[in-house]
Amino acid sequence: MLKHMKKYLLLALFSAFSLFAFASHAADYQEGKQYIKLQNKVPNAPAVVEFFSFYCPPCNQFANVYKVGQAVNERLPQGEKVVKYHASFLGAMGEELTEAWSIAIALGVEDKVEQPLFDAVQKNKSINSKEDIRQVFIKAGIPAEEYDGAAHSFMVKSITAKQKNALEAFGVRGTPSFYVDGQYQIKNDGMQSKTVEGYRTEYADVVKFLIDHNK
Repeated sequence: MLKHMKKYLLLALFSAFSLFAFASHAADYQEGKQYIKLQNKVPNAPAVVEFFSFYCPPCNQFANVYKVGQAVNERLPQGEKVVKYHASFLGAMGEELTEAWSIAIALGVEDKVEQPLFDAVQKNKSINSKEDIRQVFIKAGIPAEEYDGAAHSFMVKSITAKQKNALEAFGVRGTPSFYVDGQYQIKNDGMQSKTVEGYRTEYADVVKFLIDHNK
């Protein structure tokens, strides 16, 4: 009996300590340090929006080394995920790549073409025309007829307009950038951890903190 009581007491103390540690850690998240508040809230914004560019090396690192978006998705409520938009203001083919990302969204192949597009733009420097972009999709396993059908669809035009409107509404000036609840921007240099795993975890924790804070 005494043995069981000691066991439950230890479990209770551990739980209490864990809650205290989490609360203390969350209390360290402050406006101006880990995030900033926008002057004007963007109405009807998704819970979390990420803006990126295929021309942006840190965006490639965020997606494929730090895997920040994946970490954030794991902390979001079931059924929700980061809405990812391409910034058209970077690079000679920025507009065309925004349209390409719209095609990827329309076809549901973002995961198949994201890394190949990063490689084509940054590593191989082989993107100089719309046909070059089309070939990346085809090499990634997207049938040419599906790509061509989507490229000329009203849905892609609508998604492209939505990306550009969001870029303007949030006042995006650089990438990668994450926004929460249409009113907070995460400060990429605000994380304390210096390791890849620690950074991505802390980044996701800050996003979760802001979502919970606004419930």
